[in-house]
Amino acid sequence: MEVLKTGRGVAEKQRAWKRAAVVTSIERSPVKSTRKRSSELGVPRSAVRDHMKRDLNVRPYRPTVVNELSDGDMDRRYESCRALLDTFSNAVFRSKVLFSDESAIYRSARDRNVVFCSKENLNFTQELEHNPQHVMIWVGMTSDYLIGPYFFDGPVNVASYWAVLETWLIPQLRDRGLLDDVWLQHDGAPAHFALSVRDILNERFPGRSIGRGSPTSPAPLPWPPSSPDLTTPDNSLWGIIKGRVAARRCNNNEDLLGTVEDAFRTITPKMLRRMSQRTWRRMRLCVQHQGAHTDSLDM
Repeated sequence: MEVLKTGRGVAEKQRAWKRAAVVTSIERSPVKSTRKRSSELGVPRSAVRDHMKRDLNVRPYRPTVVNELSDGDMDRRYESCRALLDTFSNAVFRSKVLFSDESAIYRSARDRNVVFCSKENLNFTQELEHNPQHVMIWVGMTSDYLIGPYFFDGPVNVASYWAVLETWLIPQLRDRGLLDDVWLQHDGAPAHFALSVRDILNERFPGRSIGRGSPTSPAPLPWPPSSPDLTTPDNSLWGIIKGRVAARRCNNNEDLLGTVEDAFRTITPKMLRRMSQRTWRRMRLCVQHQGAHTDSLDM
């Protein structure tokens, strides 16, 4: 009696071939989309994802985007972090450092998935706003205090940043009894290095500022360029705030302002302490790795 052959063996061989092709493709070029990999191999995209997930236990990861660092940048990061760790050698001293930053929070989340359901392709388009509505905010934070958000009425420039310091931050610090004790950190943005701003720093934070300096006007403690990974707002706070704002749909800027304020109210003292610990841990990692980026070192 003749035994009928089944297609099971053929199917298994085809699956094995596809799996081997996906493995080879990943080994040769791990940075490639599943869509492009599917097109090159002639394998359905669903099959590529299935082999990656079930057979190879491979997951897609988004790259961490970091600033380019020159050898000089790494040297300055190393020296600055070492100086900061020496100056603020314990938790009590470190609680005196007020890390600050500005950031734009947008009303419309451009990365939302938008689909149009129809039996026919109606060539649906969606326009992106050229200058989408947003708010520009400033925040300062220590391991114990979150000061902000401060909402700018317009762009961040010398005049608006001077106003933040003179008319808002300094009274806030005075009311909390911190003005004569806190160290103010800010990065090397042009508005932070203006003469009028440096005059305020010298008057209100004598010998207690961390920022950009120059050979003729050095900062008490220098802050290295291209180092958002070392500041608490950048390495912790903004991600939390933007994630919570993106989870809600804001119809106008008034909604956005309220949503941002609600997001800030969710930050607890325990979260502040953990975020601060992360910053100082990254500084130690920066020193240990000779000024390298710390995003991939502190997971």
